[in-house]
Amino acid sequence: MINRRILLSSLALLPTLWTRIAVAQQTIGSQSFSFAVYGDSRSMMYLPYKSDQREEAIKLMVDIFALVLPEKVAEEVVRREVKLTYEPATDELVQIVMPFETKSEVTTLKLDKGWVTEASVEDVKLLPGVHRTMFRLHGGEWVAREIVQDVQSGRAKFILNTGDMVWWGKQGPTPSENPYWKPVYEDVLKRLPPPDNQMRDAGLGVAFSPLWAITKCGTTPTSRVCYGLFHT
Repeated sequence: MINRRILLSSLALLPTLWTRIAVAQQTIGSQSFSFAVYGDSRSMMYLPYKSDQREEAIKLMVDIFALVLPEKVAEEVVRREVKLTYEPATDELVQIVMPFETKSEVTTLKLDKGWVTEASVEDVKLLPGVHRTMFRLHGGEWVAREIVQDVQSGRAKFILNTGDMVWWGKQGPTPSENPYWKPVYEDVLKRLPPPDNQMRDAGLGVAFSPLWAITKCGTTPTSRVCYGLFHT
């Protein structure tokens, strides 16, 4: 029997996203500035999505499961319990169905061009037909767009990301070609203006900074992203 709690942890399937608004103030000489803070902005899984890439997609899922399971067991689990569905008209992967946390729960992932766009959970024994949505990709896209606009408009001077920025680092021949890194660069970093004189005078030479040690925000069943404007 498969321990579904281990299975869930191994895949890190549904990266929980936190929500918090906070304000902090600190005087720097006679000036002050604001900055945007958000965290757990990672997207969910990306897989090669053409039907002739099925084995490559399975291998990547095995690699993820093998983080906590023996590789042979991980492959058996993926091939036996993970169902990949391809749309005949487009020849693309559109859905993944796999076990969730308990024996009667399954999760359904909707995909578009390889990206998971939505994830839901169904308890086929207790609540058959009821799908609880756990993730929507467009929520993270909205946050990225909003914080960039805050910096572009001058409402915030820079962005502080509390992690995690990317979900899985093994895919892609180089870090810059990793599919999870590309949206971070294209949607956020590439669109930020250079630091102005006020930031440079304060010793801040970049408009984006990761902060990995910060305590994560509290979680709720419906929360999505940690995002707030800080004034200092």
